[in-house]
Amino acid sequence: MARWILRLVLIAVAGFLLIPFIISLPPIGVNAAELADPGGYFLEIDGMSTYLLEAGDQDAPPVMLLHGWGASTFTWRENMSALAEAGYHVIAFDRPPYGLSTKTGAGIPYTLSALADFTAKVMDSLGIEKAVLVGQSQGGGVVGYFAVKYPERVEKIVLVSAALYPSDDLPADKGGFDVQSLAASLLSFRPIEWWTRLGVRIFAKPDLAANLLRSAYYDPAFLTPEIADGYSRQLKVIGWDSALVDQIKIGALSRNADAITADQIAGISVPVLIMWGRDDTWVPLGIGERLKALLPAAMMVIYPEVGHLPQEEVAQSFNHDLIAFLKS
Repeated sequence: MARWILRLVLIAVAGFLLIPFIISLPPIGVNAAELADPGGYFLEIDGMSTYLLEAGDQDAPPVMLLHGWGASTFTWRENMSALAEAGYHVIAFDRPPYGLSTKTGAGIPYTLSALADFTAKVMDSLGIEKAVLVGQSQGGGVVGYFAVKYPERVEKIVLVSAALYPSDDLPADKGGFDVQSLAASLLSFRPIEWWTRLGVRIFAKPDLAANLLRSAYYDPAFLTPEIADGYSRQLKVIGWDSALVDQIKIGALSRNADAITADQIAGISVPVLIMWGRDDTWVPLGIGERLKALLPAAMMVIYPEVGHLPQEEVAQSFNHDLIAFLKS
């Protein structure tokens, strides 16, 4: 009996190791262009196909909208028209590898600093020298880094539930077991990477994404099937599974992946608006209050009974407050 168990174990191990070298995972999904919105288009930026949406007069003052981690231009669906009607040239883009933009390959910007550089290249491609930057969640972190690295290119900034953490506030690395390095090493081994991608394909379904996203809203019922489908559109694009595995591999999900100091944030001299949901459980209000303490001249708007996505949950109030700040 023990011998049969040993044989089964050896067969299973051999299969685990050999199958990835024998069978290639076929591409799944469709070309991003098939899912584009009316008026949406693609630009080659820094060697990557980047999806953009624009609204308003191109000669009007530019406003750049930067979405959060795992999101896309879809998150600004309730805001772009209002901003355009208020007299602004509004640009939203999917940062690779999110939305309909490039999913895999060299050069994809994952850290906030690299994302700030990529944003500058988007502006260069559009001929925009200076703009107002509005960033939500991770996009707010990008806006913070951009304001520090490219102050001459910033008119004003808006931090919406911003994942912008002063490195001084984060716990010091005391050494010990490094989970991220272990994950990167394991995923560099072809069999483990192959089986992980297969697992992602099996389990990372739109229903799972919707269940995770539901907690971003104060009222979970806000997430209708239509909104869930809009957010999960990117899971239909060829290469989405590899993109997710790559992010795990390089530690793109870690807020420690980059460093920005409290003094650097405090040194931002352009007008700042901080917008937050009081009941945000993804990036708690305390983070916004810390940013307000570092930027005492900033305006701050807090929305009661609102979660992580005020630009969606209370779009009318959000648009009113944002436009008032832009015109002030």
